[in-house]
Amino acid sequence: MRRIFCFGLIVASWLTPALASDTDASPLAGTWRIDPSLSSDLSGWDTLKLIIAVDGPRITLTRQFASGRRTFTDVASVDLSRTVNVVAVDFWPDNRYIGAYMGGDKTKKLKFRVLNDGHLLRTSADFVLATQQGEHEVNVLRNYKVSSNGMQLTLTVLRSTRDEPIIYVFQRVLDDSATAPKGKAN
Repeated sequence: MRRIFCFGLIVASWLTPALASDTDASPLAGTWRIDPSLSSDLSGWDTLKLIIAVDGPRITLTRQFASGRRTFTDVASVDLSRTVNVVAVDFWPDNRYIGAYMGGDKTKKLKFRVLNDGHLLRTSADFVLATQQGEHEVNVLRNYKVSSNGMQLTLTVLRSTRDEPIIYVFQRVLDDSATAPKGKAN
């Protein structure tokens, strides 16, 4: 039993330096890859990578979607010192198969809050989607919660247009050299 405990300490000491570079600024900061076996369906995409960068009051969320040769990168950079951030949106990648597109002024009004000593990021986005039936105001609430060991992130998405929450589970990427989707398309 003592050998197993010592082995665990050695493994933990190897992982700690690798994690320190990603989590010094915030437990949320780093690159995260979706675990499809634990997540809701991506609705038209095969993979999703989430990159969270924290620089003082600025948080940048980058979502990299891919399906075959088709890729799309969605970036939202916000300043936590502002009450509301307005972000331009070219394309709405969520549920791309349902025929809903960015409408209105093609912007998202974002509110961000960091809670639980940086282990939870809560966002609220208000925007307009255009469908065959006309334009509809949509609100999307997202909770990004990092596990206590810093290796898993659970994203819970609540949309005003859905009755059920969407759950995505991500694993922290420690070596990201060969996994980035290339290009930007929609």
